Amino acid sequence: DKLTGKTRTFGSYTVAIDTVPPVIKPVNFAEGKWISNQNFLQVKITDDLSGISSYRGTINGKFILMEYDYKKDVLTYNFNDNVNLEAENNFKLIVIDNVGNSATFEAKFFRKQP
Repeated sequence: DKLTGKTRTFGSYTVAIDTVPPVIKPVNFAEGKWISNQNFLQVKITDDLSGISSYRGTINGKFILMEYDYKKDVLTYNFNDNVNLEAENNFKLIVIDNVGNSATFEAKFFRKQP
């Protein structure tokens, strides 16, 4: 929905309602797949209206540090960051946009320790 109007002194303004949560898509992995040969996880996060405010990633319930490339809308987690992984791992990512809409992505992946 959109409301457009004019004021006499300040020009034109547009007011829009953002009720759509961010979109989260895995880039280099999929649910239930083995990813032992990969050095990192990548996830694309987008929000077409208000933009991304924050994100929080975990593996097996433990916080992981993810780097955000805002030009490409991609979050990257490097497996060299010393998080103890099991053979079976549960990845969870919560993304919140600038008006509070949130999206959650969860996936199980498998990885052998080097």
